[in-house]
Amino acid sequence: MTEKIGVIGGGIAGVGAAWALQRAGYEVDLFEKTSAIGGNAKTFRWETPDGHAESPLLVVAWPQMYYHNYELLLKELGVGITTLPISYFVQTPDGHYCQDGQTGMAKRFAPDFRRWKRLVRFVDAINSVFMPRKAHDSLYHFSYFNPLNLIPLYWLARLFGVSKAFWEEIFVPIHCASFITTSMKGVPAVILPLLESIVPLEEHTQMGTWVGAPRVVFDRMTDSFAERVHTNHEIVSVRGKPGDYVLTDQEGRTYEVDKVVFACDSSSVLKALDSPTWLQRLLLGNAEYVDDVDPTFANFIVHSDTTVLPEKHRERILSGYNTYSEIGVSGSLECTFVISAQNPNIKDAGVPMLVTFNSHKSIEKVQKRIHLPHPTHTVSLRNLLIMTMVRYMQGKNGMYYCGTFTTPEGGHDLSFMSGLVVAHAVGAPYPFGAEHREAAADFRLMQKMMLKRSARSA
Repeated sequence: MTEKIGVIGGGIAGVGAAWALQRAGYEVDLFEKTSAIGGNAKTFRWETPDGHAESPLLVVAWPQMYYHNYELLLKELGVGITTLPISYFVQTPDGHYCQDGQTGMAKRFAPDFRRWKRLVRFVDAINSVFMPRKAHDSLYHFSYFNPLNLIPLYWLARLFGVSKAFWEEIFVPIHCASFITTSMKGVPAVILPLLESIVPLEEHTQMGTWVGAPRVVFDRMTDSFAERVHTNHEIVSVRGKPGDYVLTDQEGRTYEVDKVVFACDSSSVLKALDSPTWLQRLLLGNAEYVDDVDPTFANFIVHSDTTVLPEKHRERILSGYNTYSEIGVSGSLECTFVISAQNPNIKDAGVPMLVTFNSHKSIEKVQKRIHLPHPTHTVSLRNLLIMTMVRYMQGKNGMYYCGTFTTPEGGHDLSFMSGLVVAHAVGAPYPFGAEHREAAADFRLMQKMMLKRSARSA
């Protein structure tokens, strides 16, 4: 008899788990509380002079040197990959900064940039003591013994002489787009070399993006079980025992499954559980998301109103920068993703495509206002500790957990990999084969992060 698996959550973690399980012969039902699967990798349809154009909104690109498994997935699905130049423009009351080294802010902060480079070299050297050099080519090497896991990057930077102004006017405005938050003082120092390799503060960089919209990825992953993808189904109750679970949604509809994979935010898991254990209450009740501590990115406006950009630099930003961050006189930060700037899929669509967070301006030409609760997990010591402890819940009573609160940070490849690890723990084989050495090595490392040794060897 085919085992039935209920996967709760339609982001890349849940869809990744469902995809791997379905391929392995399991009967999978996927539940998503919103009207479309995709999670943070949502596709938006813009109104244009010639009809419409589709683009991503929040997940727009990825660092190809690290996303080994995600790129294998795209190859498997026949989704093309192209490159996207990535650059940042920061406006402050005292001037602007962009990554060409010519601005007044770049000259003012030149001593800080020198100290920052020394800091990067220092952290890299410490990391090398606790991790092999080859680990620097992976997102998945993690040493529990590295003291830099416990030291916030902000305080180490201050110890190295990096000014508070540099942190607030350079680091935060640039990396707020990476972390989807402005609250970064708890970011552990251990990840600094990784950050610099993905988004260097002084240089333009380049990332991969889809040929087409991310919707195609999710459509193709679920094509073989599309009739069992249930959107607008928020699961509010999980009752029963392994082999006899009953899932109930907000409309009272029920579904019987043998095992459950939770791929949603931790608070939703806790609310759905009938009788959570003390460990579930401890871990799921204390996981911290960015909108718990910083509402900056919880609400955003999708629009085509270019007046949110400074008139003096407007055309330059529209044609050459992906992210515009503006620090107001009061210190508040407004961030705009310039979706149409350089993306080869949509740059010639004939309409500016902007996504603005935390705006205090009057915005016109609005296409949609969106509230996105729990957009991503914060990178903090608390969440790293929770991540390491979730392994003791994996598989207990036929329940599994994947998604951002089970990973070090909410990256797309990390979340996808968490879904593959859980699917494998249920019984699905690793989908890409051991011949893909870098990808397979990442998978094994992710298993070590997420599962107890007995579960990994099963």
